[in-house]
Amino acid sequence: MTTVTTSRLGRLLGYDGIIATLLLGAFRYFLVSLSFVACLVPLLAFQALVGWQATHLALWAAAAAALTVVPGLHGLMRAAAALLDSEPHVARVFWSGLADAVRHRWGSALVLSAAVLVLGYDVALLGADAGVLLGAVAVAAVAAAIVVSSTFLSDSPLRGAAYALAATRIVLQRPHLPLVWLLLAVLATLATSLPVIGAVAWLSAPALAAVCATICNRTLGFAGARERVGA
Repeated sequence: MTTVTTSRLGRLLGYDGIIATLLLGAFRYFLVSLSFVACLVPLLAFQALVGWQATHLALWAAAAAALTVVPGLHGLMRAAAALLDSEPHVARVFWSGLADAVRHRWGSALVLSAAVLVLGYDVALLGADAGVLLGAVAVAAVAAAIVVSSTFLSDSPLRGAAYALAATRIVLQRPHLPLVWLLLAVLATLATSLPVIGAVAWLSAPALAAVCATICNRTLGFAGARERVGA
């Protein structure tokens, strides 16, 4: 009886036991989420120090703060695939993906920043009109979907306009995928805003949402759409 109990405790508490495996897995998700949150520091600092204001300085500051979002998303999605495939060194995979995005996909960051600036001016000048505000939200959702789609094409040999066109075509061919991404992003954002556990959610929600999005992409036909657009 004692031998059986000792054996079970060994399997439970050993270096390769269930608890150690769960802790190591949670730590990998923590590293990826923390790395992504580090990329959002300019945006979070802008929100805390400036926030939405209908002024030139605030609008340009928001556009500048959004420059780090796209490289961070590239790293997050690549790290999510590494987490799903149980690859080692996920933090290194994240920062390698971010560095590749800065070197080769900087145009995506500029496009997102320009979209933030244009939409900000539209809302500042015409925000009193409910139709304009609704249109701005719709355009922002479409732009976000195309940006996220482009991050899943980070290994594509396409460049420039062809790369942006490939991401757009995938969104048009698989409209259910952007809806899934939007739902996951909303759930992750809501998790970080919950009282008490919101701060902890910042350290897990980004990686969890990215892994869920990767699973949905593999299940709902993202790979097939990518092959059809030549990416």
